[in-house]
Amino acid sequence: MTTSVRAGLVSFRHGLTYATLALAAPLLMTVPAAGQTSSAQSGSPQSAKVQQPRPMVLKRSPSGDVFHYTFQRGDTLFQLADTYMTRPDGWRSVLRMNRIANPRSIPAGTVIALPLSLLKADNLTARTVAFRGSGTITPPNGTTMPLAVNLPISPGMVVTSGPGSFITLQLSNGSRITLPSHSRLRITQMRRIHLGDTLDFDFMLEKGRLETEVTPLKSPNNRYRIRTPIAVSAVRGTIYRVAYDGPDAPSLTEVIEGSVAVSPGLTDNSEQVDKGFGASLTGNGQFSKQALLPPPELLQPGRVQTDPEVRLTLAPVTGATRYHAQLSRDAGFVDIEHDIYADTPELHLSNIDNGRWFTRLTAISPEGMEGMPINYSMRRVLAGLNASAEQGDDGGYRFRWSGDGDGQRFYHFNLRPDTPGAVPLIDETGLTGQLISISDLPAGTYIWRVGVQQFENGEYVVNWLPEQKLIVASEDRP
Repeated sequence: MTTSVRAGLVSFRHGLTYATLALAAPLLMTVPAAGQTSSAQSGSPQSAKVQQPRPMVLKRSPSGDVFHYTFQRGDTLFQLADTYMTRPDGWRSVLRMNRIANPRSIPAGTVIALPLSLLKADNLTARTVAFRGSGTITPPNGTTMPLAVNLPISPGMVVTSGPGSFITLQLSNGSRITLPSHSRLRITQMRRIHLGDTLDFDFMLEKGRLETEVTPLKSPNNRYRIRTPIAVSAVRGTIYRVAYDGPDAPSLTEVIEGSVAVSPGLTDNSEQVDKGFGASLTGNGQFSKQALLPPPELLQPGRVQTDPEVRLTLAPVTGATRYHAQLSRDAGFVDIEHDIYADTPELHLSNIDNGRWFTRLTAISPEGMEGMPINYSMRRVLAGLNASAEQGDDGGYRFRWSGDGDGQRFYHFNLRPDTPGAVPLIDETGLTGQLISISDLPAGTYIWRVGVQQFENGEYVVNWLPEQKLIVASEDRP
């Protein structure tokens, strides 16, 4: 028989921090060094060719619809159109958008807008790396199909999670998006733009919630945005959550790591939201920011979960109106298997399999803002036990017990007088049966309880039922 393995629950927090940059600031991009100035500046649109790449400076608009490009010496619109645009005559649209009269006399240092819709790009794909429950995927042609693990996800698709479901998408650059129940995400853009080899990720959360962990975007021109119908959250590498429950509800952004630039719709006016803060933006543009609630503390974190229901008892968090718990087999919570909300700091989860688990806990404010998370490891071994006492026809008492669990089970029965320091009258260990009878108990008040030792695969757990009281009354005599 081996020593009991009582793996305690070890508390840890997200420890990975990414540097972020507000997208409202000018962003820089370089390509290989320039050679001699091209003679195409004075040539015709048909003859304009790129002889050698030149340094370029790009300024991204937070709206994401355009690149603001700063002209360098030797640049021409014809060269840009020929190399980076989907149409050789794309320079004409740039002329109209920027109200440029003469395309052959654009001074160096002039900032022009290049429509993203005209820039050459290759579509990227994501895939479902984890999925539980029910869900659908709808391609642009409208043919809905059921979700499954390892499905390719392309731009234009809509991913929908059903009740009690979890979906995790992994993008081509390693970033992840997790959708819980009743959420709908439209994949607006996933592409690599030829101009500067730029990544462009754009998603629309149409309903529900999501959490995303963004791999740091090394090039300053790369873009990653989560939008709702009324807000945009733009980042360069961080962990944050977004929630939107319909036109009558605000769009919420909750920052776990790094910083997020939040703006109403596709405007250029953004507010930076840092780690530990959340932002609320309403449909009429009302913006508010608040500190996220601290993570709740799990009481008795070292307790092995042996009861039929897993019970998570938390220390109350001041200001919290709800609590949230998630269970996953992996510490990164890529594959979430169980999820529960409760109005009190006592959460119960049913049908939890034996094994090692991780639980992530948060407190929720009255405004619906979910607070900072804390993760615990947890050992689950079902060693269920219930018991009852009854008086027999012979005047004695019978104590019965039963329960669920795997492996060998040995029971321990204890009965003592209800007085301080009393020595047990009965203390039976190693019982394999589920019944014990006691006769001739004197009148009085007693405390009794039953425990079980359960052995499996070289490990054992112990589970005791709460103490119960038994009153033996004196017989009335005529």
